[in-house]
Amino acid sequence: MAKTKISKLAKALADETRCKIFELIAKSKEISCKEITERIGLRQPTISHHLKILTESGLVNVRREGQFHYFSINKKTLAEFSNYLAQFQKAI
Repeated sequence: MAKTKISKLAKALADETRCKIFELIAKSKEISCKEITERIGLRQPTISHHLKILTESGLVNVRREGQFHYFSINKKTLAEFSNYLAQFQKAI
Protein backbone atom coordinates (compact mmCIF):
# COMPACT_ATOMS: atom_id res chain seq x y z
CA MET A 1 0.00 0.00 0.00
CA ALA A 2 1.42 3.38 -1.02
CA LYS A 3 2.50 5.75 1.73
CA THR A 4 0.28 8.53 0.35
CA LYS A 5 -2.75 6.21 0.55
CA ILE A 6 -1.86 5.22 4.13
CA SER A 7 -1.51 8.88 5.07
CA LYS A 8 -4.89 9.73 3.54
CA LEU A 9 -6.59 6.87 5.40
CA ALA A 10 -5.00 7.83 8.71
CA LYS A 11 -5.96 11.48 8.28
CA ALA A 12 -9.54 10.51 7.46
CA LEU A 13 -9.79 8.57 10.72
CA ALA A 14 -7.92 11.18 12.78
CA ASP A 15 -11.13 13.13 13.43
CA GLU A 16 -13.49 12.00 16.21
CA THR A 17 -16.63 12.80 14.22
CA ARG A 18 -15.38 10.88 11.20
CA CYS A 19 -14.59 7.92 13.45
CA LYS A 20 -18.17 7.99 14.75
CA ILE A 21 -19.53 8.17 11.21
CA PHE A 22 -17.21 5.37 10.05
CA GLU A 23 -18.32 3.16 12.96
CA LEU A 24 -21.98 3.86 12.19
CA ILE A 25 -21.48 2.96 8.53
CA ALA A 26 -19.54 -0.18 9.50
CA LYS A 27 -22.40 -1.34 11.73
CA SER A 28 -24.87 -0.89 8.87
CA LYS A 29 -24.83 -2.72 5.59
CA GLU A 30 -25.66 0.55 3.89
CA ILE A 31 -26.88 3.83 5.34
CA SER A 32 -28.19 7.10 3.91
CA CYS A 33 -26.73 10.52 4.57
CA LYS A 34 -30.07 11.52 6.10
CA GLU A 35 -29.95 8.67 8.60
CA ILE A 36 -26.33 9.42 9.49
CA THR A 37 -27.28 13.06 10.09
CA GLU A 38 -30.16 12.04 12.36
CA ARG A 39 -28.09 9.57 14.37
CA ILE A 40 -24.95 11.67 14.76
CA GLY A 41 -26.90 14.83 15.56
CA LEU A 42 -24.94 17.31 13.47
CA ARG A 43 -26.14 19.47 10.60
CA GLN A 44 -26.28 17.89 7.14
CA PRO A 45 -23.55 20.09 5.58
CA THR A 46 -21.16 19.07 8.36
CA ILE A 47 -21.95 15.38 7.87
CA SER A 48 -21.54 15.76 4.10
CA HIS A 49 -18.12 17.33 4.60
CA HIS A 50 -16.97 14.39 6.73
CA LEU A 51 -18.48 11.85 4.34
CA LYS A 52 -16.62 13.48 1.45
CA ILE A 53 -13.31 13.02 3.28
CA LEU A 54 -14.11 9.39 4.13
CA THR A 55 -15.15 8.73 0.53
CA GLU A 56 -12.09 10.44 -0.98
CA SER A 57 -9.83 8.40 1.30
CA GLY A 58 -11.34 5.23 -0.12
CA LEU A 59 -12.66 3.95 3.22
CA VAL A 60 -16.28 4.50 2.26
CA ASN A 61 -18.25 3.81 -0.93
CA VAL A 62 -21.14 5.99 -2.02
CA ARG A 63 -24.11 4.90 -4.11
CA ARG A 64 -26.42 7.53 -5.53
CA GLU A 65 -30.09 6.81 -6.05
CA GLY A 66 -31.92 9.87 -7.29
CA GLN A 67 -31.20 12.65 -4.83
CA PHE A 68 -30.23 10.24 -2.05
CA HIS A 69 -26.73 9.03 -1.19
CA TYR A 70 -26.09 5.69 0.48
CA PHE A 71 -22.80 4.83 2.15
CA SER A 72 -21.06 1.54 2.84
CA ILE A 73 -17.60 0.42 3.90
CA ASN A 74 -15.05 -0.22 1.15
CA LYS A 75 -14.02 -3.68 2.31
CA LYS A 76 -11.04 -3.90 -0.04
CA THR A 77 -9.45 -0.68 1.23
CA LEU A 78 -10.19 -1.60 4.84
CA ALA A 79 -8.53 -5.00 4.36
CA GLU A 80 -5.45 -3.41 2.79
CA PHE A 81 -5.17 -0.90 5.64
CA SER A 82 -5.66 -3.65 8.20
CA ASN A 83 -2.92 -5.75 6.56
CA TYR A 84 -0.60 -2.75 6.59
CA LEU A 85 -1.15 -2.25 10.33
CA ALA A 86 -0.90 -5.98 11.06
CA GLN A 87 2.69 -6.09 9.87
CA PHE A 88 3.67 -3.89 12.81
CA GLN A 89 1.85 -6.05 15.30
CA LYS A 90 3.86 -9.04 14.06
CA ALA A 91 7.07 -7.11 14.67
CA ILE A 92 6.26 -6.50 18.34
